[in-house]
Amino acid sequence: MIVPDDLLIVPEFSELPIEARQWLVDHMTEHRLAVGEVPFETGAPAENMLIVLEGAIQILIPQGGGWRLFDTFRAGRITGLLPYSRMTHFGGKANPIEPSRVAYIHKNDFREMLYHIPELGQKLIALMSDRVRSTSYNDQLQEKMLALGKLAAGLAHEINNPAAAVNRAAATLQERLQKLPALVARLARHGLSEELVRAADEFRHRCSLELATHLSAMERGEREDAVADWLDAHQVPESWMLAATFVEAGFRPDDLEAIAADLPVSAVPDLVLWLEGTIAADRLLTDIGLASRRVSDIVGSVKIYTHMDRAPERELTDLRGGIDSTLTMLGHKLRTKDIVIERAYDPDLGPVPAYSGELNQVWTNLIDNAVDAMERGGVLRIETRRQGPFAQVVVIDSGKGIPPDIATRIFEPFFTTKGVGEGTGLGLDIVHRIVTVQHAGAIRVASAPGRTVFTVDLPLEAVAVAV
Repeated sequence: MIVPDDLLIVPEFSELPIEARQWLVDHMTEHRLAVGEVPFETGAPAENMLIVLEGAIQILIPQGGGWRLFDTFRAGRITGLLPYSRMTHFGGKANPIEPSRVAYIHKNDFREMLYHIPELGQKLIALMSDRVRSTSYNDQLQEKMLALGKLAAGLAHEINNPAAAVNRAAATLQERLQKLPALVARLARHGLSEELVRAADEFRHRCSLELATHLSAMERGEREDAVADWLDAHQVPESWMLAATFVEAGFRPDDLEAIAADLPVSAVPDLVLWLEGTIAADRLLTDIGLASRRVSDIVGSVKIYTHMDRAPERELTDLRGGIDSTLTMLGHKLRTKDIVIERAYDPDLGPVPAYSGELNQVWTNLIDNAVDAMERGGVLRIETRRQGPFAQVVVIDSGKGIPPDIATRIFEPFFTTKGVGEGTGLGLDIVHRIVTVQHAGAIRVASAPGRTVFTVDLPLEAVAVAV
């Protein structure tokens, strides 16, 4: 049985006179809940305000086929339907994690409650405002976490490829280097002059590693066959493998013949093997350098994207750098769908006063949505230009377009066409607030099947706004 003093643990009720608390008690129903005994499920009609008098109840929200913890309500807290709330159905379920004692006040008693206890109205409005802020914060955090999950998955692929290339090249290089001392010792037994060895090494340096890149597959195959035939004629082992290295380095049979011309016949195989080993080692070192630079470029893009090395303040921002870093972050998703990227950046557009990290969130949402809207092989075009007092960024995709009946709602909070767990419906709402509120800019959309255009206008001069 509930008594007026039981309500003293509730901050919203603690200062009420005993007569008011007695009125509440008279209109409450008491429920005792065992652990796991769910008082309401997702989608159930919201009809009662719940006051937790003992124990603890978690509110869980569905997400991606599972559940996400929204909040834990312990003794003294109020949840459920509140006066003035527009909630009609519960968006989550309640799960007692301790044996709990709960009081219900039905919505039919709300009007009479506020009439008899008018001071309670302001307290419950403040509670509802706190809940709205908390809900908004949690939903925004969840939207960011969903975006972070996508980026993390993409980055794993982005970094794994060059990292794996480094590992493979390093292992192969180690094998190559272990063989070179024996080859040098064998060359020494042939009594080759220092001048002859130096001439062969200088010839190797003159051959560019890029000379063969212009060859077609057929031309490369024909040249490899010719080099392999020369190697076989000079009794060089594993000619098929060595031929690929020499052709990639730009060698022709005539080049090898020029090197071998002044050599004793018995020394030719050993010099050719040494030459191929040093060329391959150089090539592997080049591959390691390229792959490690790729990792560094990705890390640089992450720093630009997150703006982790700068204070969260408005500063002059290169829009092109932010957009390109976002494309890098989403690179795996773009490649998975074979999306063609077209860039049309105005070279005369200077930096814009902006919150760089926040703008990168804008580009992420717009580009990610565009990719989702397109079929494989779609075209994503991004343009920047100066338009009067604004810097203008235009994101164009060749997707299916936005149906006219929802085009006016896409910037509304919680509006989404995605399935449960795939989004919170806050992506474009966040974009709209970042552009219009934080930057005093504008964003608009025009859509038709095969062409959807998002246009973002950002002031070229800093505007004082409430952030």
